[in-house]
Amino acid sequence: MTNVGFIGLGTMGLPMTKHLIDAGYKTFVVGRSRGPIDKAVALGAEEAASPKDLIEKVDIVMTCLPMPQTIIDVYEGENGLVAGAVEGKIVIDHSTVNRETNEHVAKLLAEKGAFFIDAPVSGGPMGASAGTLTIMCGGEEEAFEKAMPVMKAFGEYIVHVGPTGSGTVVKLLNNMLIGVHQSALAECYIMAEKAGVDPAIAYDLIKRSAGFSKSMDWSVDAILDRKFEPRFSINLLHKDILLALQLAEEVNMPLDLIKLGEQKVAEAKEKYGEKDVCAIVRPLEEKTGTVLKRKG
Repeated sequence: MTNVGFIGLGTMGLPMTKHLIDAGYKTFVVGRSRGPIDKAVALGAEEAASPKDLIEKVDIVMTCLPMPQTIIDVYEGENGLVAGAVEGKIVIDHSTVNRETNEHVAKLLAEKGAFFIDAPVSGGPMGASAGTLTIMCGGEEEAFEKAMPVMKAFGEYIVHVGPTGSGTVVKLLNNMLIGVHQSALAECYIMAEKAGVDPAIAYDLIKRSAGFSKSMDWSVDAILDRKFEPRFSINLLHKDILLALQLAEEVNMPLDLIKLGEQKVAEAKEKYGEKDVCAIVRPLEEKTGTVLKRKG
């Protein structure tokens, strides 16, 4: 059985690691915080001393980290993943960053004879816990085929999109739409309330109509029950939209609606950045003097 490693034991990474352990993979972990490491070890993982030590113990490494700079910190340096990489190792990054970061670390690993797959995931902590994530992959087909059985431990729909950076492009497309969807849904729910219609009833009917989006499923219960604890924070969404806008400049693509969505997300970020993306509704609630709550 392939030995695997995981770095980034957050709300996504820890349940993904649990699925690897449950699938029978000998799993090594490393991190900066004792709490998540201790949880992973309690699940059956083994702790490595550093990213370099980890990659030396395994065949496939997965990372799931919040920012491009975090990727650089983990991959580079004398104790980084690249330092311990040798021919045939496969490194899979499940983070949402940018193509430049993907291409940079892919080049460093290729110089050691190792493979890199950018493989952002969608489905949130619920999908990570259920093992039903969508995984969009960029990189060499050979590495993708070898890594597929490992990713199936926590992924339900796994697609090879194309060369390095391709998976990241699709993830940025997805997340830039989330900003627009959540901003539009805030207006939808509050307009329903102000017009005398229960937002829950409006949601139920729209779900069966052409205006539905999966963002409705993500947001409606959390908003009506006033549960804004972060599953996917506004701060992270805003980071992703800015990366998408950067990509748009690179390919000379105007994104008028996405820019408007970014403005709405940025407005919510000022006060609610640590909250879940459904809290994008809060500034509009305050502006209209409306609080959405479940009826009865």
